[in-house]
Amino acid sequence: MLILGGLAVVVAAVAVWWALSATTAVRAGSFSSVGPAGHEDQCSFPDDDFWALFARDEPVVAEQTVRSDARWPVEVTSLRPDVFRFEPLARGPSDPFMSAKDGAPSAAETSDRVVIPPGREATLWVVGWPWDDGVPIDGEARMGVDSAPVRVRALGISRDTEIDLEKSLWLSGLDSGSDEFRNQVQELCPS
Repeated sequence: MLILGGLAVVVAAVAVWWALSATTAVRAGSFSSVGPAGHEDQCSFPDDDFWALFARDEPVVAEQTVRSDARWPVEVTSLRPDVFRFEPLARGPSDPFMSAKDGAPSAAETSDRVVIPPGREATLWVVGWPWDDGVPIDGEARMGVDSAPVRVRALGISRDTEIDLEKSLWLSGLDSGSDEFRNQVQELCPS
């Protein structure tokens, strides 16, 4: 009887441990910004998920903080480090602040992974476009991205998931100098 009771306690502890690690998530944080080429949409309608528009010849640069509300550290690894990268956590107020308005950070200033302490935020950089490898966008068509594929590791267990960006980034099939693209930009809500 004692052995069965001990086994039940171990099974329950493992189930709780697995459930806690499996439900650990990261989500969009409190800050987002796009690079100098991005054309932000400032509409404030609740159902509007449009973040920014880029022409196909403009560099895609954006940053979105991601937050962990877990009570333990969470390691987040980008599954597309060529596009989605993390800025190291600031250790103090004297650490330099990188801004998407200044353009893309160098590869040396970012990493494919970050450990987010409980209740903190880390910066996720979007540098490039996830579909640059052969997905054509022609004419006035647009393609959007609204999440970043990541691996979350918590309490020793890893799982693949996605971080939903606060809003969608859009890439136009038009060049920035075209009249059609300028018309698309004029349709955006001004700040």
